[in-house]
Amino acid sequence: MARRPQRAVVREADAGRADPGGIAAVPSDRTSGDEHLVGFQVANGSFGFRLADVGEIVRLPGLVRMPLGPRSLLGLANLRGAVLPVVSLRRLLGLPDGQPDEATRVIVIGRGSPVGFVVDRIDDLLELPADRVETDGSGAAPVDPDVLDGVVGGADGDATIRILDPRRLLRDEFGRLGTSGPHAATGVSIAAGPAGAAPAEPQRQVALLCFDLGPQEYGLPLDHVREIISLPDHVSEVPRSETSVLGVVGLRDRLLPLVSLRALLGLPGDADRAHRPKVIVLSIGSSIVGVVADRTREILRVDPGSIDPAPALLARGAGDAEITSICRLDGGRRLVAVLSPDRLFRSDLVRRVVAESTGASDGGTSTTNGEAMTDEQFIIFRLGDQEYGMPIAAVDEVARRPDHVTRLPRAPAFVDGVMNLRGGVVPIVDLRRRFEISSTEPGVAQRILVLSVGGGRTGFMVDRVTEVIKVPAGVIRPAPELSAEQMRLIGRVANLEAQGRMILLIDPAQLLDQVEAAVLVRFDRGGLEQPSTAS
Repeated sequence: MARRPQRAVVREADAGRADPGGIAAVPSDRTSGDEHLVGFQVANGSFGFRLADVGEIVRLPGLVRMPLGPRSLLGLANLRGAVLPVVSLRRLLGLPDGQPDEATRVIVIGRGSPVGFVVDRIDDLLELPADRVETDGSGAAPVDPDVLDGVVGGADGDATIRILDPRRLLRDEFGRLGTSGPHAATGVSIAAGPAGAAPAEPQRQVALLCFDLGPQEYGLPLDHVREIISLPDHVSEVPRSETSVLGVVGLRDRLLPLVSLRALLGLPGDADRAHRPKVIVLSIGSSIVGVVADRTREILRVDPGSIDPAPALLARGAGDAEITSICRLDGGRRLVAVLSPDRLFRSDLVRRVVAESTGASDGGTSTTNGEAMTDEQFIIFRLGDQEYGMPIAAVDEVARRPDHVTRLPRAPAFVDGVMNLRGGVVPIVDLRRRFEISSTEPGVAQRILVLSVGGGRTGFMVDRVTEVIKVPAGVIRPAPELSAEQMRLIGRVANLEAQGRMILLIDPAQLLDQVEAAVLVRFDRGGLEQPSTAS
């Protein structure tokens, strides 16, 4: 009969009281000639891992779903800053799924490149003579004998314990997962076209972030935009401030002054606000300032010829800011008032608040220029509840989904149709289908990320775009190697541990393989006469 270890064992209940994370430290000492196992239950069967393979045991954490992964992959978890793939042992063993409960645990195997195996419950830590372990596999049923590392026959009413080999369990579905060290955390490739191909759009185009103040659309140059966040619930007010200065908030160890764009432009307040306002974080010289808008719309790249100087009358309003130019879109039916960040703040008080906030940040917590250069800027979007990131430099623009999309006969399943985007035919790829995620009904929040891919422009439809953020290089981790296609598309993860967020970072150059890109270029250049017009 298996014996319990004579030395003290840190059980999970005790570890949970010492550590709120509920992590159980697993002892690594072994008595010569004995076998030490972690025993557990899966689908009413008794199994074990060798103690030398086990790093720790934790409760089932919150999981981030990874598309294009094997079926047994449940998701990714944050384990003290490390990205932990969590797999279902039931699925790996070909057993029916079960419902997690309070007894469900994750056994973390390995330390250099860990993997978490979900089990129904932990039985005990076992110590038994080495000669008790049989290797003929006669007691393997109903489990594949090839994934076993031995069998302990039951005695005195005890159940047979099947010892599992974690590397053999992962071999078929996951390849290198858990058997090698982390791969290099390389950056994503931005140039998505084939080598030597000319860029689809001229470099002289002007990139604008468009946003709303009431019924009017405004724009700011994208190269001044650091990130976009939602207006925090609490803003610290500034004494003796004027109407346009809302106060200051903390933004990653810096003080961010907030200024109302409505007040700067002399517009009335929004009494019937239905959505949380957005804060557009701008770089003004060496300072940063957040300007509050009603909502952000899209990112556009437009020809400079469509931008005209604003009439002088527009600079004579009651506000402090100036509208410097007007961008004409859709044949003049859509006008975007463009603001200049350098001329946005004429008030001495606003300038002083910005200067004082910058000075306070420079007291020891501000980011140096060298550190800032290592940050990467991403557009964050959602497919269902999962967050994804795309390098902002790779996105030509973010457009609304048109009311009607022209369907194409004999098009690939992932192509939703084509649209007319300011005179150009743009195929639309449904990213849900591309990532093999169940489809959903179209919603008003859906957006289309337009990228130059494979020599043509392609739109990728997402559920909604949420923000633009700068991510420090130190929190970007290599994604676990789960499948060849997943590694090609999603090779990195932004693990924002302090915010409880894990963002999957997409390599835009790999969104389509060569065959798919060639198909879309054919649709792009097919001379279709009547595609619908994007709204």
